Amino acid sequence: MLYTFEIYFDFSGYSDMAIGMGLMCGFHYKENFNYPYIASSVTDFWRRWHISLSTFFRDYVYIPLGGNRKGIARRDANLLLTFLVSGLWHGANWTFLVWGGLHGLCQVAEDHMPAPLRKRKSLPLRIVGVPLTFAIFVTTFTIFRTSSLGNAAAYFAGILHN
Repeated sequence: MLYTFEIYFDFSGYSDMAIGMGLMCGFHYKENFNYPYIASSVTDFWRRWHISLSTFFRDYVYIPLGGNRKGIARRDANLLLTFLVSGLWHGANWTFLVWGGLHGLCQVAEDHMPAPLRKRKSLPLRIVGVPLTFAIFVTTFTIFRTSSLGNAAAYFAGILHN
């Protein structure tokens, strides 16, 4: 779980330093993180997390694949493929591919939920959605962090057995 905070503080801190240095040189850069750990859904998380990279994948992978313009099945495939590419972008390792695939599957699953559950605007749904979303990211970042899927499985087995 602490890795989840470490990765956020590292990336958010680096982004804030780049934004500040840019301002000193007369450049204005957009915020790159917008309180991602208060997100109430996986979709909401990706709108808040590493915004510049998420925007890149949206603009240069998801939309060229057809985005959501060619029906629900194609949209789902495009989402899944975009997240798989995102996983491979992070590294040529099965852990990154699984990490990307899980995020893609979560996005697809959320898109098939009824709108009131998917948007989670009401307080009771946010109370459930925020910790559930955080748990998903702790789990997937654990897979992201390990050196192999076997190590990830051993890690989770250790948690469940102790």
